[in-house]
Amino acid sequence: MLLVTNGTGATETKDLHAKVRILTRQLAADQLADRDHAEQQLLALGPSILTVLPDDQVRLPAEASRRLSRIRRQLEEQKSLETTDGKKISMQASAEPLSALIAQLESLSGNRIVDYRAARRQPQTEIPVSVSLKDVSFWEAFDRILEKSHMEIYPYAVNSSGQALQGIAFIATDLNRRSMRGPVDYEGGFRFEATQILAERDYRDVDANGLTVQVETLWEPQLNPIQLVLLRNTVTAVDKNGRSFVRKGNGESEISIDRTAPVFILPFRLSDKDSQWIQTLSGELECLLPSAREIFRFKNLSKERAQRIEKAKAVVAIQSIRPGKGEWVIELKVQIEDAERALESHRTGWMQRNAVYLENATGERTPPFRIEQTAEGQHTFGFAFHFRPTEKISDYALIYTVPTTFITRRIPFRLEGLKLP
Repeated sequence: MLLVTNGTGATETKDLHAKVRILTRQLAADQLADRDHAEQQLLALGPSILTVLPDDQVRLPAEASRRLSRIRRQLEEQKSLETTDGKKISMQASAEPLSALIAQLESLSGNRIVDYRAARRQPQTEIPVSVSLKDVSFWEAFDRILEKSHMEIYPYAVNSSGQALQGIAFIATDLNRRSMRGPVDYEGGFRFEATQILAERDYRDVDANGLTVQVETLWEPQLNPIQLVLLRNTVTAVDKNGRSFVRKGNGESEISIDRTAPVFILPFRLSDKDSQWIQTLSGELECLLPSAREIFRFKNLSKERAQRIEKAKAVVAIQSIRPGKGEWVIELKVQIEDAERALESHRTGWMQRNAVYLENATGERTPPFRIEQTAEGQHTFGFAFHFRPTEKISDYALIYTVPTTFITRRIPFRLEGLKLP
């Protein structure tokens, strides 16, 4: 039997919609106190109302529209912070199939999980799993389920194009291979594991002596970090007697987020003492994160009609719609007010993950067969999307998704009990 928690009933959802409608109308009340009260009440409801708030295409009084835009920005930032912290997972299962538990964990967390055994030519046999989890992080829940089923995370998974998988993969543990898991730390939506320690002693070049710790860092796929930086000045290591290891190197080091099994290396000087353990290894990363992607829907497509939609701190505009030889080309320009470093040319890979498609009246989707980047600036970027629709272009809506805000957060890590070589 599989029991899970988390969920909102239909009645609660209906009541929330009604409350938001009433408070939204009060944003344009005659009395300033009433307007301020309504704004505070909407903020108090939290990020769950983001999908309920009227979008910028709904006609509202200027005062209500201004306040609503401010509310949306604050809730987006709050949602980004909550997403970084990760959801808490509770599950009870008694001899349930592994596939059922993985499906439930996907549903509860919003993270894509891929059974990669077939790709590694392993049999995909069903395994009965029993777990009891209450208010644990996604990563702890995932590790516990994998441990019970003799599976392990496979951080080297790629998609059909050979790029790092946008999800988490697992495979069966090779029971014939002698291995042990290094110390692990769970910090919100992040997982840190010490995977290797190397010590080198050179009698002819004392400066070459050193100790390096390799740490693998994984994150929940829904986070979609844009930049991850190790803050070396924050890194410390102490032995069981409280003596510090001398760190080598300061400053910042960027961690590649578009590769499989992202790792960072922490170098120290060899200790002159008799230390056999690093009791505690800690430090911080700085992470640039996007908000959840907002949906921008353009209806009544026509080459004679320009359209522009604004949500939170993002503006998406159709620059042109033009027919070609057996195709239609739609050019979009996106402007984001507070993009921080997200639009720097060497880290624009996240833009390719913004969903875009044409949708007809029956909900059938037509993705672009070709995409060209047309603009790049400090706060803007643009793309030309090439489509081959089977109906008139005016019979479609264009759907585009993009984060509307970006935030920078510090992510601490703390690993304990690292045995030295």
